[in-house]
Amino acid sequence: MTRVKFELPADDLGRATAFYRAVFGWSAQRLPFDYVLVDTDGEPVDVADADGGISPRTEFVQGPVLIIDVPSVDAVASKVVEAGGAVLNAKERVGDYGFSQYVKDSEGTVLCLWESVQG
Repeated sequence: MTRVKFELPADDLGRATAFYRAVFGWSAQRLPFDYVLVDTDGEPVDVADADGGISPRTEFVQGPVLIIDVPSVDAVASKVVEAGGAVLNAKERVGDYGFSQYVKDSEGTVLCLWESVQG
């Protein structure tokens, strides 16, 4: 089964993290780059199994984004284009965790493809 997570864009990661902790009781872990992993159950964040994250707002990520685990970002990005969607950025390595790439579906909805590093 494909795992789906979420990403919330923020102008201030610290302020957004404090908001979600205070309002919903989420736990959070800041990574060594501009990203905060969150778990919605309030338990300590498991990097390999986080529910989602908070990221800096970008030109093409202005609202919540679904993150979809895929076996290959390259292969799925090609399928997105073939099916009438579009690729928004180059595939990016995210630390030692994996690769991400933002795409738009046929209706203009922004999605993030996520490929975990095996090992």
